[in-house]
Amino acid sequence: MRVFPAMHYTMGGIWIDNENAATNVAGIYAAGECEYQYHGANRLGANSMLSCIYGGMVAGPGSIRYARGLDKGYESVPATLFDAERRKQEFINESLLHQEGTENPVTIWNELGEWMTEHVTVVRLNKNLERTDAKIQELLERYKKINLSDRTSWSNQTLSFCRELYNMLVLARVITIGALQRNESRGAHYKPDFPERNDATWLKTTRARYDPGQIKFSYERVDTGAIPPRARRYDAKA
Repeated sequence: MRVFPAMHYTMGGIWIDNENAATNVAGIYAAGECEYQYHGANRLGANSMLSCIYGGMVAGPGSIRYARGLDKGYESVPATLFDAERRKQEFINESLLHQEGTENPVTIWNELGEWMTEHVTVVRLNKNLERTDAKIQELLERYKKINLSDRTSWSNQTLSFCRELYNMLVLARVITIGALQRNESRGAHYKPDFPERNDATWLKTTRARYDPGQIKFSYERVDTGAIPPRARRYDAKA
């Protein structure tokens, strides 16, 4: 039987606080596999169920408390704010629909998947991570030259795919650069050049923030006060 890393090995997720499952965007909450709290910190089997059930129990009441605590509701927000965002999204859609290029978005998507699967799953080598980041940047440039086969404005699945493809490219860079910086082996992140866990430097949660055109990383220390960290061994007697 051939065994290969599945999505269980895709670490990470949206940052949330412990008390309310709130993100750092006011009014936005995350629960389930989209958040990092459990499966991002150490992804184990059935953790998605924990994230879904417990995260939902926390995020639901937290969002209600947030809504009830607001001094103002949506009706107090000027319509110009909505109109400005609508124009922004319409501009992006129209730009893609009328873009005259030679690149097929499915080809870019396939190449992205091949590179990430080859170099950014469990076993990670820095030289390959560097090559992968360079490839993703190349794909981002090629993305500017894509040509949509469907240019209709109603229920255009090709347009939706292209919008998500850009997000995939950005997220792939986040994963790749984050892995490149972390010189250690921990969980499903294994570097043959750095086979040991490095708690002194990397007992931290990686946090990534995306500003258009720039990815910024910061790190949050993990509280180990309740359970001191120890090596995970499978070759020692209990």
